[in-house]
Amino acid sequence: MKKLYLQIILFVLTVLSFSCSKNEDEIELNDFKGFYQISSITSNVKIDLNNDGLKTTDYLQEIKSNYISYNGEIINYGYNNELNYNFAEAQPSEYNVNKNTQFLDIKFPIQRIDSVFQGNDNFVKMNMEYSKIGSSFIYKLSNNNVKIESDPFNQFEYYNINNFVINRINKEKFEIFFDFKVYDFTENKWIETKLTAKYIKIGE
Repeated sequence: MKKLYLQIILFVLTVLSFSCSKNEDEIELNDFKGFYQISSITSNVKIDLNNDGLKTTDYLQEIKSNYISYNGEIINYGYNNELNYNFAEAQPSEYNVNKNTQFLDIKFPIQRIDSVFQGNDNFVKMNMEYSKIGSSFIYKLSNNNVKIESDPFNQFEYYNINNFVINRINKEKFEIFFDFKVYDFTENKWIETKLTAKYIKIGE
């Protein structure tokens, strides 16, 4: 009888151990999910994105500052990294139908450049607005770091993003690195930059 009780106890302990292990795996798998605000974006070279004649490595400040149009008009495009529709989102979230779907939408602000024809084959570049990269990368957590598994909608290719790297700093922060071309108004040409963007978790 004691042997039977011992077997039952061992079985219960095994089930509880498996359950706890499974719960721990689920916590590790999902503790990245949530919304993240951009805290900084820096460039490895100084750039002038808003046509004010001042070059800086602070990409985020360039995007947030007023743009000076080719005709001297001052335009505020209103990019604000503190607004929730500009937050990055790591799913699954309570809004997912499939709770196991792990998408990462990084929501990164970029220039949208157009040209104004001045005659005699002369075009003046003007910044029409700032738009956002809207990604749907599939990710997984490996050794508590984030790994991009796939890019199902070819966002890397569409936006000409090269050498993309993502790094989870801790449970509240992650950062991305990638090569990206921007239009520098002081140089009057597209230039290659290496950008670093840091994100901080603001809740779900």
